[in-house]
Amino acid sequence: MENETKTTDHNKDGHISWRETDIKDKIAYIMAVLLILSGIAMAFVAFFVHPTHEITSGPLMYCSEAFITGGGLLSVGLYVKTKFTEISSYINKRFDEQKL
Repeated sequence: MENETKTTDHNKDGHISWRETDIKDKIAYIMAVLLILSGIAMAFVAFFVHPTHEITSGPLMYCSEAFITGGGLLSVGLYVKTKFTEISSYINKRFDEQKL
């Protein structure tokens, strides 16, 4: 068997399609979206359940933690992917320059 390296086929704009992402990235994106949606749902439920239509501190704390964690999962993953793509393109460019 030959050593097979994983290559990704970038679209025209340089993004990787959903099918080509790793399972850990898929899980992180799904968890981030679920956290953000659960924070929104908690705010609406807490507002309509309370008789005076107030949101108490408990649901507000959950909403804030869900938004911060979800946003953190999305932003850290995207930042790392962007930096890794920049570094690999720089290395490939330098390698191609030395090849000539």
